[in-house]
Amino acid sequence: MAQLIGVPYLSVVAAARNDDHGGNLLRRLQIFVNALVGQANRHSLPIELVLVEWNPPAEKPPLIEAIRWPADPGGFCAIRILTVPAAVHRRYLHWEAQPLYQMIAKNAGIRRAKGEFILATNVDILLSDELMRFLAERRLQPERMYRTDRHDVAEDVPVDAGVEDQLAYCDGHRLRINAREGTFSLTPEGYPMPRPADIVSIGDGIFFGRGWSAPEQHFGQLSRRVTGTAKILLRPSPEARALFLEIDGPSEIRVQSVTAHAEGRSLVRIPVPANVPEIVVEGFFRAFRCGWDRAAVNRLTVSKAPARLIPRAAQFLARAIAWSKSPGPIGLPWRRKGSAPPPAELHINACGDFTLLHRSHWMELRGYPEFDSYSMNIDAAFCYMAHYGGAIEEVLPEPMRIYHIEHAAGSGWTPEGQKLLFDRLAAKGVPWLDWDQVLEWAADMERFRTTMVFNREGWGLGADELQEARP
Repeated sequence: MAQLIGVPYLSVVAAARNDDHGGNLLRRLQIFVNALVGQANRHSLPIELVLVEWNPPAEKPPLIEAIRWPADPGGFCAIRILTVPAAVHRRYLHWEAQPLYQMIAKNAGIRRAKGEFILATNVDILLSDELMRFLAERRLQPERMYRTDRHDVAEDVPVDAGVEDQLAYCDGHRLRINAREGTFSLTPEGYPMPRPADIVSIGDGIFFGRGWSAPEQHFGQLSRRVTGTAKILLRPSPEARALFLEIDGPSEIRVQSVTAHAEGRSLVRIPVPANVPEIVVEGFFRAFRCGWDRAAVNRLTVSKAPARLIPRAAQFLARAIAWSKSPGPIGLPWRRKGSAPPPAELHINACGDFTLLHRSHWMELRGYPEFDSYSMNIDAAFCYMAHYGGAIEEVLPEPMRIYHIEHAAGSGWTPEGQKLLFDRLAAKGVPWLDWDQVLEWAADMERFRTTMVFNREGWGLGADELQEARP
């Protein structure tokens, strides 16, 4: 492969080992490498891939031999493979049960990365062409933390196809989206599917895009929150229609540059011209119902909503609902009282697959917290650290996104495989960072308006001399 001259603009850091974790590891890694090299050349973006091979299995060939490294005629993608030997791995308490310490491995790559900006990701990720084009424009700001949505795709991404065909496959085979507002399954057209219990009826052709919270239940009533700008996505129709929202005021609501005021429980009626794919609403309100209105309207109107009774049984049922918590031994009980300041609302969903910062932030924060545990929630803790350390979050808009190749259930977090994952970790005695503990740390950072740094100066195996190879 051609060698990159000078300092790369972007370092892409990921960790792996040849043990087939997640299923078809080498195939997913091959797709990742082919796509990254192809996109770097396509957009003339000088990058380096820093691949950290942690604790290579003695009975398997190393990654440098197991992967077919693509030609790089433009010299835009240098590849460096750092090896963390088994002797280093055996220093950790759970070395037998957990063969890969993913976040410590990433830290080793981040510490040794040469790029001006550093992207921490995983080996089953592809970047959309729009996202790569944005990176190639070199408009990244040093004071930002860049995040984006992750779209999970079917596993049969063509390995040897060109990057254009690989991305086309991903776009046409999306399974779910991991957005700031939650994780949602996708319809065949790519719309976020309403939940079984939601404020809209499945089949109405109405979907909730960016800006809407996931459905919440309060005293027997389902609702979604809007805090700013939100999109209602519509399956286009050749006929003009009217959409209604039942919201709770007082609130100013703005739709397509027209503003109205809602006081108390209100019905907002919104005209929808023919073939309109989305409606943008702005305001700070809670919506309880959304659907098509029988009466046509030609302007935004607000009226008082009809009184609705809430069954007392539903109220008691709602009060009895308790969210299940991860029983991992790492983490303290959630103690934050109602008077304590809530932490910032960051896009931490699937953040381990795309966290992009200037190298100065990574170095100042000393990378991810290096806990002797499974990697769960450590990436989210780092995002709070970065935010309160001065890196302003910027969520890149669609269609700038990443695609994640679906892995075997229980090998990593998915909605369907969560129980399998936690059961597997518990059976092996491997702890993970409790989500409530992350929230408590974030609340403390908000309260004191400062960040936390967990690692010592030797973070990222700084005292170890790691073997480096280049294909």
